[in-house]
Amino acid sequence: MGYWGVVNNSLKNSDIILLILDARIPEESRNREILRKANELHKKIIFVFNKCDLISKENLDKLKEKYHDSFFISATNKDSLRILKNHLIESGKNVKPSLRISLIGYPNVGKSSILNILVPKTRAKVSSKSGTTKEIQWIREGNLRFMDTPGVIPRSDSKIRVGLTASKDAHKLKNPDKVAYEIIHVLRKQNLEAIKRFYKIDFEKNESDYNVLLKIGKKKNYILKGGDIDENRTVTQIISDWQKGKIK
Repeated sequence: MGYWGVVNNSLKNSDIILLILDARIPEESRNREILRKANELHKKIIFVFNKCDLISKENLDKLKEKYHDSFFISATNKDSLRILKNHLIESGKNVKPSLRISLIGYPNVGKSSILNILVPKTRAKVSSKSGTTKEIQWIREGNLRFMDTPGVIPRSDSKIRVGLTASKDAHKLKNPDKVAYEIIHVLRKQNLEAIKRFYKIDFEKNESDYNVLLKIGKKKNYILKGGDIDENRTVTQIISDWQKGKIK
């Protein structure tokens, strides 16, 4: 069964859909095909914004203001996940025989890490590489049944979105330079000081994203023979740092 076959099956057999989103790029990580399919099936959808530890308090507050009935978590903060779990337990009290819950989202958005905390006994495989979960897994926790699904990429997604959402590893992307420029753009827009601090560089506000990339390459000492910056290596490093959540 292909990815979308798995997703369609999990949607049909679930009472609640936990749509796992990346708090750094909330709009880009919203899987619109899944939202459409879930709405057609009249399924309850709960937005769960993961990786909240990677954004500033100001941006987190804006996110909470926009998405009132959502949950804002970090796989490294068990207290935030405890609030989500308590909500699910309360929702499942009067559901017999059990409340069926699907965790759905892009590859590498953190579904398995979340599941491991919600249901400690599950030991779902976690990796920084996309596509680690290959098939549906049902795990029971009291009156709750959790379904972990493979990450899915909508057919209409652009190559830049695929890179931003970490749906494909840096080495497998086509036109990775465009993804790296978009990452720099997002970081400069959200928290200018974060990128300066992480890469230990400085630049003017009106400098181009390309110049910022070159400064990162120079600081990393990614230099080719002749003294030019190794742009390919720099691009790959920036994408990898973003996808692994190193830039806070």
